[in-house]
Amino acid sequence: MQHGKDAAGAARCALLMGAFSTVGDVEVLQQVQARLHRLGVAFDVAPFSRHRAAMDDAWLDLHRLNPALYSHVLVVCGPLTRRMMEKRWGLLQRFSHCTFVGVNLTMVEALDAFNPFDVLIERDSDQAVRPDLSFLQPQPRLPVVGLCLVESQREYGERQQHGRAQALLRDLIQRSGVAAIEIDTRLPAVAGAATAHGFANAAHYESAVARLDLVLTTRLHGMVLALKNAVPVIAIDAVVGGDKVSRQAQQIGWPEVFAVERVTAADLDGALQRCLAADARERARASADRARAFWEGSADPFLAAIDAPPRPERRAALASSSGWLPRLLRRRG
Repeated sequence: MQHGKDAAGAARCALLMGAFSTVGDVEVLQQVQARLHRLGVAFDVAPFSRHRAAMDDAWLDLHRLNPALYSHVLVVCGPLTRRMMEKRWGLLQRFSHCTFVGVNLTMVEALDAFNPFDVLIERDSDQAVRPDLSFLQPQPRLPVVGLCLVESQREYGERQQHGRAQALLRDLIQRSGVAAIEIDTRLPAVAGAATAHGFANAAHYESAVARLDLVLTTRLHGMVLALKNAVPVIAIDAVVGGDKVSRQAQQIGWPEVFAVERVTAADLDGALQRCLAADARERARASADRARAFWEGSADPFLAAIDAPPRPERRAALASSSGWLPRLLRRRG
């Protein structure tokens, strides 16, 4: 990296430090980088944490840097206290010859009591407040995809291949670069509680799904409830030979469903393109309309069900196979 020069001709190179652990942190960092580029000032990035340095191949290990290479230290984004600076002073004191600049920081303590910077461009302090720099950082708008998975279904025994199906869908997300959020049709067992995804009832789930661009799923209701809201779906039937997911898709005429034992990455890439095409929502809506038309256009089967007499002989065999003793004998046999 070629260093810029100041008015006196001395080389200038900034070291950007920070936690860089949130989206906001990184967007502020990108804004600072863009501004230094425009000023012709070279820079390196070194997170406070060695673990965080692995997030970006261009980031450096703060512990291994040569302080003599730098003229400025920029501490970027987040809250800052005296204790936080003291904790890191073992590393920071090596850069004492540098100009220290605080950028987009929340100064928790009064500046008269604590301000270690030669220049402070704070986000907020007891003396000034500025809009957060992430307001200025543009980001592309990507398709937002919901990932709705079944972990396993013991009732299908050796026919289930949920692990392979999940891996295929996660790989598709990784290849395509879409923005993915995990969702689940399961609801909490306690009234008024919410799942880890924040859903407490069906209205929560469908309201969230309706705002997605696409759903990737191995669940039957992951497919059904997305199509119901005119959201395209890529589904993998994770049961070898096909089961309820495939049968439901065939019944309502939704084509983007794949058998786990045959689907390829190329199949899923093609499906993704089709499901993000301009007509995809209309095709999803048409499948939902076919489902509704089936029930609205046929005789009500519930009427016949209510009028049907009981036939207990159909359940007689269950008595001999229920309970712990018959199950134990079957296992031993």
